[in-house]
Amino acid sequence: MTIEGKHIIIDGFECDSLHLNNVTFLEKLCKKAALDAGMEILYSYFHQFQPQGVTGMLVLSTSHISIHTWPEERYASFDLYTCGNPDLIAPVNFLLKELSTKKAMMYSIDRGISHPQLIKCEEITTIDPSIGGNST
Repeated sequence: MTIEGKHIIIDGFECDSLHLNNVTFLEKLCKKAALDAGMEILYSYFHQFQPQGVTGMLVLSTSHISIHTWPEERYASFDLYTCGNPDLIAPVNFLLKELSTKKAMMYSIDRGISHPQLIKCEEITTIDPSIGGNST
């Protein structure tokens, strides 16, 4: 078993505020992203805040995916962490596209590394429209 993995942190800006406040949509969206990436979901918990906002977590056999939303700010934060060397770009693009995100900051960290490293940061302003599809 390897302890090395990838940890992607995303700040999504100018998202569709209706989607950000729809707990059912967000849970389906996160589950589809995980399953399409070949991840095994062990547990799912999503909570709707009042008057608005959602927080959700998928516990995976290889780690987790989480989302937190602020519909009033049109902002969502995501966290994807998995051991091994999976391609996390496809699920990231899928999540951003389905939320109609206009701009995102993506931070990438290698986990299980026993030496100092720089956190890689990339601004995403064009979400790949060929990734994803109707997730509802």
